[in-house]
Amino acid sequence: MMNNQRELVFAEYNIDHFVDAFFRINEIETKRILIKPTNSFAVEFKQRVLNKNPQVSFIDEDGINETTQFEDNKAQKNISVLCIPDAKELSKELLKHIDDNAGTILAPITPNYFKKKPLFLISIPKSGTHLLYHLVDLFGYKRGVTYSSIPHPGNWYCLEYSNSHTSAQDFFIDTVRRSPFGNRDHAFPHTPAIFLYRNPLDILVSEANYYHLDGKALFHGYFNGLTFEERVMKLIDDPWLLGSIRKRTGKFIPWLKFPNVIPISFEELIGEKGGGSLMVQTRLIWSLQLKLHIPGSPLEFGSKAFQSDSPTFRKGLIGSHKKKLNKNSLDAFYKLPQDFMDEYGYNGQTAIPAHSENFLKRPVEYSAVNYDDTPIDIEHNYLDHFIVKYQNKYYGVPYKIGYIDFEDKNWLLHFLHSSENLIAVKQQIARKPRPSILLLIGKFFKKHIVGLTKVS
Repeated sequence: MMNNQRELVFAEYNIDHFVDAFFRINEIETKRILIKPTNSFAVEFKQRVLNKNPQVSFIDEDGINETTQFEDNKAQKNISVLCIPDAKELSKELLKHIDDNAGTILAPITPNYFKKKPLFLISIPKSGTHLLYHLVDLFGYKRGVTYSSIPHPGNWYCLEYSNSHTSAQDFFIDTVRRSPFGNRDHAFPHTPAIFLYRNPLDILVSEANYYHLDGKALFHGYFNGLTFEERVMKLIDDPWLLGSIRKRTGKFIPWLKFPNVIPISFEELIGEKGGGSLMVQTRLIWSLQLKLHIPGSPLEFGSKAFQSDSPTFRKGLIGSHKKKLNKNSLDAFYKLPQDFMDEYGYNGQTAIPAHSENFLKRPVEYSAVNYDDTPIDIEHNYLDHFIVKYQNKYYGVPYKIGYIDFEDKNWLLHFLHSSENLIAVKQQIARKPRPSILLLIGKFFKKHIVGLTKVS
């Protein structure tokens, strides 16, 4: 019988908090304690613990080799104490525990802790989106939903608007074309994202069961009067409106390639209640916890993840296409180029996609470049104001002042309309102009100080 009793615990990197968190872990006397690395913090932590309870049994990383430690960690209910305050190094170390079958990990809270970073959610339509939403709710993320250019830590967002079905093509081509600064200041490269995908054959069945229902999709009338089989055939390769199933699912494939994106499949996530595997589900959730620094037990999260009352839920089962699609439908499907099925890993005999193991063990990496200190023109003509984004704030600059050297005249920003929210700045500008003293200051600087130039 599989042992799924794994748990991740986080505490502030401070001796008192670490010791308190350690003694809240159950049955510490019966477990072997592995400390890594053996730094000054670890030495002090060990001494404080032994002073409080001499029965605790420690194993320092210097006392056993790496292979032995790994094997011990898989076989026993150990506690691994990671005294690693660097966020990047801690993330690397946590991911080494992906194959743990049991045990507790105590680790410090760093800037990679889930409450200190936002999260983006991406999903193919009909891939189990509400299952993903519910899981991240269970993790403890708040629902930010609509991204507003300055996301709040501990909140999850959609990349655009209020649904998570943003294809890579739309985001990196269409949105870039329409956005100031080529959308380079978007938080995406610096933020973890979860991408949920599913076997396109099962997506096809779900679409055919859903899109024709009045009120479920704006285009429901396009399927008016069609049988299930006719809807399936239209959805396999529709030349006029929706395109082929290959095109609809294929435009999400690039998300699999980005280092800050965590691809997860519906088949792994659904668990036993949806015809999947408890072991596979638990391991997937454990990997998400390790990558996103989320405390808790994967077994407990998994037991609450399945929901049958979401607005778009029908059956939520793996492999529904095997019963629902007839030979004609399957023949039409397999006449399409199968490159998209290969990219997703649905080209074998098992329900779990072929690339899942690689995705489970792939580390999350973020861009090292940000534009927080670069003034970015957001709008040039809003009620006689420029709107500029700078250091995670929006500023309204009156035309009468002209352009401001934001880096050199930083103190002047206090006199401008400002907010972390673009709409709020616009509301400030619309409601009431800043005091006339601001214009006097502006005229003075335009006359005497280099860095303020008159708008032509």
